Amino acid sequence: MQEQNKSSFFDPKTILALVLVGAVWFGWQTYLTKKYPNYNKPAQKTATTETTTTAAPTTGETTVGTPGQTVETKSTPGQVVAEKSFDFKDDNISFTITNHGMGLKNVVLNKYVDYDKNPIKVGQSDTESLFELKLAAQAAPVNFDLKEEAPGQYVGTAQVGESTVTRTLKYDVEKQAFTNKVVIEKPSAEIAQGVTLVIPEKVTVPQSTSFLMPSYQHQDFFVKHNGGKSETVNFSSAKENVAKSFPQVSLLSASTQYFSAAIVDKSEIIPETALHSNVAAKTAYAELIYKPAQASQTIALEQILYAGPKSIETLKAIDPELPSIIDHGFFGFIARPLLYIMKAFYTVVGNWGLAIICLTLLVRLCVLPFALMSAKSMKAMQEIQPLLQTLREKYKDDPMALNRETMALMKEHKANPIGGCLPMLLQIPVFFALYRVIGSSIELYHSPFYGWIHDLSSADKFYVLPILMGGTMFLQQKMTPTTMDPAQAKIMAFLPLVFILFMLQLPSGLTLYMTVSAIFGITQQFFFLRDSKKATA
Repeated sequence: MQEQNKSSFFDPKTILALVLVGAVWFGWQTYLTKKYPNYNKPAQKTATTETTTTAAPTTGETTVGTPGQTVETKSTPGQVVAEKSFDFKDDNISFTITNHGMGLKNVVLNKYVDYDKNPIKVGQSDTESLFELKLAAQAAPVNFDLKEEAPGQYVGTAQVGESTVTRTLKYDVEKQAFTNKVVIEKPSAEIAQGVTLVIPEKVTVPQSTSFLMPSYQHQDFFVKHNGGKSETVNFSSAKENVAKSFPQVSLLSASTQYFSAAIVDKSEIIPETALHSNVAAKTAYAELIYKPAQASQTIALEQILYAGPKSIETLKAIDPELPSIIDHGFFGFIARPLLYIMKAFYTVVGNWGLAIICLTLLVRLCVLPFALMSAKSMKAMQEIQPLLQTLREKYKDDPMALNRETMALMKEHKANPIGGCLPMLLQIPVFFALYRVIGSSIELYHSPFYGWIHDLSSADKFYVLPILMGGTMFLQQKMTPTTMDPAQAKIMAFLPLVFILFMLQLPSGLTLYMTVSAIFGITQQFFFLRDSKKATA
């Protein structure tokens, strides 16, 4: 047995196994390259064309209004009416508001670009505009007489049958959100069938969903309904058309990882919602539907509208409900404190990569007492291996006696066979929580670290961090006492290679966390071994 333990790790069989693993890996990459040929190519820019409603022969062409000007149009729903619009732009957002439903077109978030340096757009559609007001009975936008009272402040009136509809939309530059009010006088039968606000979006199909080359691009509907229940519906990866509805809705959004268009209801009439997507057309839209009673004389609807980044501070300042659109996953109760701690570190060090390193060190220091207990337990297990082997030979025909004597021996020497797993188990929730934090926090979006790492939210293109992490894990394994037989030890030696493969396509911020954690583990093991030698000297 001792001779077997002393055998070199790099025997011919092990080397052959490593070669086979490498061959499988490169073969898999070749297969993925053929299956997903455009994975590593920049996304092709899609030309966006402005859809202008063609007016009747007697009406004028589409025009852009100026502040203070009233845009007069016929407001009969369903009738072809010339499209008139006003433009708005500040440091955060730019958009065009149209008299068709008073919806927003060409909504661009001016401070952000995507991974191909294209501007970030929200609420894209060729047929509908963001937050437009529609009649459910005719599936058509209400045509307003639109006036710009001041930059970012708009009022529109429309006649729908016997009903007069007045909509007021104001953009708050400081909060980066809209307040929307709709007053309906003498609701008609058309109004009673439903008035809707729309969030449309073009579906971006994920580039890849293979096992070792996953995609972290996703688009989801989020609905808070029935007094606090929440539902997330993915529409970018759906294989079939989405068609869902929910009653008593207080919050509705359509989001990517980092950006969202959302509606917070503040009306006395509780709305419902309908979610739709068309896989073939690559379109999706969500409707917030109000069905007022026709007997009412006047109905007032009110909402907060938002189109922008999913920043917790920004969303909280707008409305306490809005941060719900950020999905931190099952370990959200851990992810949120981690984010606040990381932000606190960022205010001190001024770099998100350094903040992640500080957070990693804090986590490792918190589990350090358990790690030391684990190391002592593993060392004790290693020391009693000869005694355990003697017990196995002595009680090989009596399993119950073997278990009894084994437990007594471990208790006497304070050895715990599962103690070595405790620090790792404690860090697993932190790993998954940090994964969600890095994958959904706008603060880390396109945030650089140093050197070759220009974006902590995307993978390390040069694979330096994953390989460094794997190397440190392998070294840590060699420094850690083990009670496994040589065959199990060789299998575990492949674990760093498996981690390297998994981390190749994960955000570099997460890989940085794992690498620093592994380096901390090596340092910890070095001092533990040094102190152990001094104690036994």
